[in-house]
Amino acid sequence: MNIHTLLLRLYPRHWRERYEEEFLVILTSHPFSWLEGIDIIRGAFDAHLHPSLGTADKSPLEKTKHMNASLRSSLLIIFCAYIGIILPGMGLQKMAEDAEFQRIASTSSPVGITFTLVIIGAISALLAVVIGGVPIVISAIRSALVRKRYELLVGLAVPVLVYMAFLNMTQLHITLFPQGSQPSTPEHILIGRTIFVCMLLIAAIASAGSVCFTVARSDVSEHALRFAVVPSTLATLSMVLIAMATILCGFATRASASQFFAGNHGIVDMSTSGTWLGISLAMIVTSVLAVIGLVRGLSVHSTLHKITA
Repeated sequence: MNIHTLLLRLYPRHWRERYEEEFLVILTSHPFSWLEGIDIIRGAFDAHLHPSLGTADKSPLEKTKHMNASLRSSLLIIFCAYIGIILPGMGLQKMAEDAEFQRIASTSSPVGITFTLVIIGAISALLAVVIGGVPIVISAIRSALVRKRYELLVGLAVPVLVYMAFLNMTQLHITLFPQGSQPSTPEHILIGRTIFVCMLLIAAIASAGSVCFTVARSDVSEHALRFAVVPSTLATLSMVLIAMATILCGFATRASASQFFAGNHGIVDMSTSGTWLGISLAMIVTSVLAVIGLVRGLSVHSTLHKITA
């Protein structure tokens, strides 16, 4: 398998079925260059952003079916990005519970304003995900009942089961180690907090994965998918707001309270600046992922509108 074939594997399957042989003839007719390779990669990225490329020879019914599947996967990308931004957001909220940070936020307008924007973004993102997601979940449940695929209902129940298990394990830890009797050595505290963070990550991955698995295998109505485009747009913009406000909040905190920013007020008593940097990078990555999902979803929505017009 030569380099051209490997690079063309980056394109979506439906695109390769339509254009791969023609492109291979053209590409193998001259020596390979790195600039050409970069152009192929850019084209592959563009083909993923616009799933309608390569579907010109499909019937309207086949094209609609493909577009609905692409829209569903785009919405799931945004949902996963939202779950991804919640985790660093929880870390930021934990830092904000520090009494010193609260004092800084109350006395420094830039810090207070930027952190308020984070809260506004979080609330609007949550509302948007709920508004756009509930009709999809209802449609998935209806589909599972009609098709008698009850195992799909288990997938939707996983987030609730994981949440209950997480609360029970937390309560068990409090019962076994009541306040004042917990080991106070730095090593034990670090191990305990690390285990808690790992449990939280596992719970988030299991919950998001089960929901995506179920929705991807359910016959979700086109109406529910198209309805979710507007709330998904709001959710994505809210995530971008959260990421930008978090970055600005860090810079404002550094300018207003350099000693606090240089201290160890981060997660599990880590460096404040290091924790802020990690949270900011995580939010940037998840926001970019959400924007990619949104651009892809809007492209698909536009194509569906043209088909049904």
